Amino acid sequence: MRKSLAGFSLFMLFLLVGITSAQSRTVYWEKWDVLINNINTSGNRFDVTESYNVRFSGTFSFGAASIPLTNLNSVSNIRVSEAGTPLRESCSQQPGTYCVENAGNEYALTYYFTKPLSNVSQTFEIQYTVQGGLRIYDGGDQLWWTAIPSEHYGFTIGSSTVTVVLPDGFGPRESIDPVVTYGAPTTVNVNRTTVTAQATGAISGSDYLEIRVQYPHDPNATPPSWQPSFDSQRLYDETTKPLIDLGAIALSILIFLGGLLGIYALWRTRGRDPEIGPVPDYLTEPPDNLPPAIVGTLLDEQADVRDVISTIVDLAHRGYLVMEEEQSEGLFGIGKSSTFTFKRTDKDLTGLRKFEQRMMSALFSSGKMERSLDSLKNRFYTVIPKLQDELYESLVDEDLFTAKPSTTRAIWSGLGTVILAVAGIAGFALFSAMEDTIGALICIPISLGVVGVAAMFIGQHMPAKTRKGAEDAAKWDAFRKYLQNLEKYSGVEEAAHNFDAFLPYAVAFGIDRTWIRKFSQMQNVPIPTWYYPTYMGGPYRGGYRAGTPLSQGLGTGSRGLPGELARAGSGGLSLDDLSGNLSGGLESISTGLTNMLDSASRVMTSKPQSASSGSSGNWRSGGSSWSGGGFSGGGSSGGGSRGFG
Repeated sequence: MRKSLAGFSLFMLFLLVGITSAQSRTVYWEKWDVLINNINTSGNRFDVTESYNVRFSGTFSFGAASIPLTNLNSVSNIRVSEAGTPLRESCSQQPGTYCVENAGNEYALTYYFTKPLSNVSQTFEIQYTVQGGLRIYDGGDQLWWTAIPSEHYGFTIGSSTVTVVLPDGFGPRESIDPVVTYGAPTTVNVNRTTVTAQATGAISGSDYLEIRVQYPHDPNATPPSWQPSFDSQRLYDETTKPLIDLGAIALSILIFLGGLLGIYALWRTRGRDPEIGPVPDYLTEPPDNLPPAIVGTLLDEQADVRDVISTIVDLAHRGYLVMEEEQSEGLFGIGKSSTFTFKRTDKDLTGLRKFEQRMMSALFSSGKMERSLDSLKNRFYTVIPKLQDELYESLVDEDLFTAKPSTTRAIWSGLGTVILAVAGIAGFALFSAMEDTIGALICIPISLGVVGVAAMFIGQHMPAKTRKGAEDAAKWDAFRKYLQNLEKYSGVEEAAHNFDAFLPYAVAFGIDRTWIRKFSQMQNVPIPTWYYPTYMGGPYRGGYRAGTPLSQGLGTGSRGLPGELARAGSGGLSLDDLSGNLSGGLESISTGLTNMLDSASRVMTSKPQSASSGSSGNWRSGGSSWSGGGFSGGGSSGGGSRGFG
């Protein structure tokens, strides 16, 4: 047993070492030299020899290289050697062979070491002949070659020397023929027909090295087939394109500033509310008889959920319905839970506004006289958009807005969306047609897109009130300040008799909890007649009988009462007893409707998942196995890389 355990431990150790070694393989190019010689200026041909001295950490068995066919006619006579020994050309993947494949725009070279190399240094040489790589000009021909590409897979190159050996009589002329390098810093030396560029330090994992040498023109040389189009593009890039870029930048600035200033001017002339005269800092009474839902929508120009809730409370205050609360103890008597029921009174609906009638119809559909709050879940959300639209219509009917705020915002959002779409299409078209030379032209659709976003943003502030609307909004805002700061303006005691009447407005203003809290510690604040807490017993014990006059609900019998019941100054039920319950009820209504609206929004905007949506889901009606290619992801076409492995 002990030997088995020791053997298993040793096996796991070797396995761990093997995994760690496989994961930490690195390559360090101790030296990467390039020799360009046998240059035939008339035949436009030269040889390239790349010499590597590579230190491997880990185990490697092959190398790979790609030779692009950009700006040359062809590459031929590719040869590879390892430690001075030539490898044999074959695509058999056998040790000591190399394979060359034409990949269309490049030659892909893979060479297989004579044996795997582990934690050692080795030398390699890649040789090939380039045809049509010299550029022919009357003022001097050129050799421009990328000796070290930027893609050497993140591994550092310790040292590098690039040598160009020109034929006799074609050495660079002093003060006439330039010799430069691009990329890694180098020291350049010209000795007659030999040009040497020595890297001044290590070349980082993403750096490159190009050498460009001009030499006397050979009148017998023929320009390569690709040179005319290259020179034409180069001339465009260096002369015409800067002017186009300058014009594109100027036009982009004009679109950007002109569009933003134009939108701002439209807001100042059409989106701002009219200026009005002075309004009192606060009002202790509602300035007119507008319902709280319309007031709330007027002030923030949005038909919110709290405006819907305020309509329910306002209809209850006006005698159209009753809110009944029942409480039950939790499991093992721990805690309590409340259920709410809306009950219809016998009051006729004639005279109600359109959105108020819709609210009553939604609560008491098909002739129902009562409706539990729980039954509204996942159903009432269909009514919300219609209520909101009718609230916006009411703003226009009351001459508070010239047009529905929702319509104004929709128009501006649509305009911004169109501008964004045009910008996107223009940007895509430019990028597709001029991917390599697009330059500053891309600034034009970007500027247009910024204007589109600005239009969508400013559109939320474009609804404009009429003069009457601006005046009413200022007055109602003064009343809101009064409700928010009772202690500052008049005192809670003086406002106690208006608790019930002002509660719907407090809900619309979003201050119902603080409003209720202000009166919760006061004595003798009447409970709203429309609120029935059955758990309190007494006159509420039997609950409210739907369809009866509101005052009858407080009686113990079935007959009507000749008048309102008197309330004891200290012994009767008061808001002090029930304020917490009422607050909880309003909170439950608000939370329930908000959660329901959130869920409805997700349901209305969600779409069935298509069968081609990728790995985010499975087509449940299909089979359980694939016809081929494996069962998991990661096998798509495309991709690839080059390097040592």
